[in-house]
Amino acid sequence: MNPIRTVLIAGAGAVGLTVAETLYRHDPKGLAILAAGERLERYRKKPLRINGTSFDFSLADPAADAANAFDLIIVASKYCHLNQIITDIKPFVGPETIILSLLNGINSEELIGQTYGRERLPLAMIVAIDAQHKDGEISFTRRGVVHFGDAEGKETERDMALARFFSGAELPFEYHRQDMKKNLWYKFMLNVGVNQTSALLRLPYRAFKKNHSGGIPEAHKILEGAMKEVIRIAQAEGIGLEEGDIYNWYTTVELLSDEGYTSMCQDVFAERKTEIELFGLTVMEYGKKHRIPTPVNELLYRALRAMEISYGAA
Repeated sequence: MNPIRTVLIAGAGAVGLTVAETLYRHDPKGLAILAAGERLERYRKKPLRINGTSFDFSLADPAADAANAFDLIIVASKYCHLNQIITDIKPFVGPETIILSLLNGINSEELIGQTYGRERLPLAMIVAIDAQHKDGEISFTRRGVVHFGDAEGKETERDMALARFFSGAELPFEYHRQDMKKNLWYKFMLNVGVNQTSALLRLPYRAFKKNHSGGIPEAHKILEGAMKEVIRIAQAEGIGLEEGDIYNWYTTVELLSDEGYTSMCQDVFAERKTEIELFGLTVMEYGKKHRIPTPVNELLYRALRAMEISYGAA
């Protein structure tokens, strides 16, 4: 497999632009941001800003007459935009293009792989990122760590190429030879708990810290209840999550800004569509599959959906 030299970021939100900032500093000519239609015009008129700095990113238009394949496409959109992203990246996918999905949830690799081939995609996620998206600008203090590995626990040329590239670009990463599927479910468990709870209660990270004067035990109980439902479902799926894994969250949240908010909470503040289908609804569907009750997630999903309807989100 050829070395990775060119990268397309599909999704210019908090995660996508945090990763793009690192890769741009490594090689600005090798990086582009996917942009089409109104978004393309907007980015041309007003450069994307990260931590107070404007970046002159190259823009890749799927409607352009000529399009070159990229070595790596990083998908970092919201889940509700994934189907459009799958369509828009088509001109940029070549025979050896690797696709890395940093979406939340547990099924984006399968959905992308249905169109472009599952072999292109390792399992992947980003954790410990505190990026905020406000007034068209991204800010962060922690850029997060990209975790990836093969779904079947194989050491592949694809994953070795990613590791070499991330190392050279100084993008924080961890390659997992084993247990990447468990790691993905672990992040799903965290997101199901803290994203939904924080969004419904509109609370910052400090509320979810155990050893903090601003910690709120009642909020902890809600997110733990949602996480426990995921653990029971994961075990039914053959994934080795345990209740002890919940408490690793409290170590992770200590690293995040007290005043920071989860991406879903930011969506609620901005009255945007959230990713509740990816979290609460997915847990409910798996619960029905395995006949496992999911009352906490059902309540979170319905309450957040009612909130979306109240402010007119699609």
